[in-house]
Amino acid sequence: MNLLYPHHVSYTVFKAKNRLYWRILTDKIWKVLFILAFCFGSFCWVNLRWSGWYGTELEPRCQVPEDELEDMRMIGRQTKDILDKHNMTYVLGFGSLWGALRTGDILPWDIDIDLLVVVDRNSNIKGTIDMLIEDMRAQGMDVYYRDWVGIIQGYSPIYKSQLDLSFWCDYWGTGTLHRCSGWEQYFFFVKYRFQFAFPARLMVPPLPRVNFINRSFPVPREGIEIQKIHYPNDWWKVAKPRGC
Repeated sequence: MNLLYPHHVSYTVFKAKNRLYWRILTDKIWKVLFILAFCFGSFCWVNLRWSGWYGTELEPRCQVPEDELEDMRMIGRQTKDILDKHNMTYVLGFGSLWGALRTGDILPWDIDIDLLVVVDRNSNIKGTIDMLIEDMRAQGMDVYYRDWVGIIQGYSPIYKSQLDLSFWCDYWGTGTLHRCSGWEQYFFFVKYRFQFAFPARLMVPPLPRVNFINRSFPVPREGIEIQKIHYPNDWWKVAKPRGC
């Protein structure tokens, strides 16, 4: 039979090899798709996971010493005066906003003061950052600009108490404020899309004001709406450091 129909035998062998080739190729494609799906899922999980310092600090303190808190209040008041001098739009944010709304002061376990500064997307953001750094250093603070996260960090000269200035703008002109400095936002774009973006209407002047560290500070509009975005997993409760 093989001698009579050699072409038929060759075609049968070809079909068998072809089926084997496509089976192997399909298996490889599924494996690649599985690996890609796993990597993408892991990437999204890391992005969306809120890794605040409360849960990650090696030795969290339930009560920051009063001397350090007062040191933090001092640089908070100094930075407020600087922002007011330049007529900048800013609000308390993150843990500092919780402290202002709950007690009118820094939370006992908080390690820094957070201020969110609104800038025009078409303005010279780098020039604004350099100007603020210069003014903060003139007040005796140790000041650094963290390129990765895009924030100014100021430290008091005594206890090295910390203050963070982050910068926000309606980058795409869509009515949503995003962090507009630093590289982290591009790598963790999923996290920044859901937890570090909020409606621009929350920051429209004139802003509400509350007493904080014995000064009147502006806060976002609509109460705790911004906190529901920044703390999607626990905004309704008091999140303390582990063991407190």
